[in-house]
Amino acid sequence: MAKTKKEMLDDILTSILQVGQIKACGIVSSEGQIIDSRAPSDVDEGIFSALCSTIMGTVEAASGQLKTGLVGQISVKTEKGIIVLIPAGSKAIFTALTELDAQLGLILSEIESRAEQVNTILNNIK
Repeated sequence: MAKTKKEMLDDILTSILQVGQIKACGIVSSEGQIIDSRAPSDVDEGIFSALCSTIMGTVEAASGQLKTGLVGQISVKTEKGIIVLIPAGSKAIFTALTELDAQLGLILSEIESRAEQVNTILNNIK
C-alpha cells in the first residue's frame, strides 16, 4: 500500500534529524499553518509556524522592493542556535533549528534537498 502524504512528510523530517546537529525541524504552510514538525514539547507550534511564515513573507517583500530576486534561504543566528528557513515550493517553508556550532554547509545542502522533496509531495509531482 502506498504511503500517505503525512507518512512521507514524517519520513523526511525523521531523516533530516539523522544528519546531526539539528535540534528541531518542521514544514510550515505559506499561510502560517503547521503541516508537520519534530519540535520540543515546550515549543508552541502554532506561534512558531505563524512566525516562520511572517519572517519569510517579510524577507520576500524586502527582496521584491530591492529587486534582488527570489528568496532561497533565511538564516537567523541566536545565542542558542541557528534558525534556517528554506522555501519548499510556493506552498510551504522547510525550517530547522540547528546547534550554534553546526556545520551549516552540510545541513543547508540536506535541508535544500528535503525542501525539494516536500514540494514534490505537496504538489503531487511524480
